[in-house]
Amino acid sequence: MALVACGSARLPKPTYVQQPSEALKQADFPPPPARSEVVPAAPRSDAVWIDGEWVWQGSRYAWKTGRWVVPPASASYAPWTSVRGSMGTFYIAEGKWRDGKGLEVADPPALSVAKVRAGSVVNSEGEEVERTPNVRPDTAESLARKSRLEKKDGGPPETPSGATPTGTEPKSGPSVDAGAGTPVDAGLPDA
Repeated sequence: MALVACGSARLPKPTYVQQPSEALKQADFPPPPARSEVVPAAPRSDAVWIDGEWVWQGSRYAWKTGRWVVPPASASYAPWTSVRGSMGTFYIAEGKWRDGKGLEVADPPALSVAKVRAGSVVNSEGEEVERTPNVRPDTAESLARKSRLEKKDGGPPETPSGATPTGTEPKSGPSVDAGAGTPVDAGLPDA
């Protein structure tokens, strides 16, 4: 085993591609600094290393552990990335496998995962950041279980047409209290 910071050039890496702009999701704030991981020996000669990354979970980040995988056939890896919009809005895209057309490909099962080093995470000012959960990458067993559940339930739900991110739905007009005849949100400023 070796202690390797995220982004080491000494490990076999997949072929990289850029994230498409539609992969970017709005996040409230940037992720903490990367966690250091103990990287296990490569389990196979055709395995590549995928660095651990912070994954946005709607209100906080969770660490997705680094892992050894065999790349899917004819796929390249788009590593996580973040950008700020022109108004300062922060966006992040989770690392994903993509085919030649840029479409998302299912993650291959993890052959072996890193061990996250114990200790606190600190921000750029040296202040300790609140601990967050770790996200385990899918293994062959967990992918099989997920597949069985999706077949049983008819698959994952579809996103309705015209859906917007939570909290950004346009107002359709004020709700009116039938008894009083006044808008329920009267006197409240619009966001």
